[in-house]
Amino acid sequence: MKRVTILSICYMLSACSSMAGKQLLGNAAADLANTKIGYGKQCFAVKSQCVQGQYEAWHTSDGVEGCSCKQL
Repeated sequence: MKRVTILSICYMLSACSSMAGKQLLGNAAADLANTKIGYGKQCFAVKSQCVQGQYEAWHTSDGVEGCSCKQL
C-alpha cells in the first residue's frame, strides 16, 4: 500500500512539470473554489465570461499567461 501511495505522489509531482499537469491540478482546485482558470489563449474566453466575478491575470514561471475568474 505504501508503494502505491509513493508512486501516486511521484506521478502527480512529475505531472506538475508539464503544462497539462498544471492545468489539471489548477482546474481541480478551481472547481472546489468556484473559480474558472485558463492559460494562454483560453484567457480571452475566461475574461469574456467573467461578468459578475473577480478577474485576475498573471504569468507562470515558464512565461505562459494564466488567468482566473472567481465567481462572487
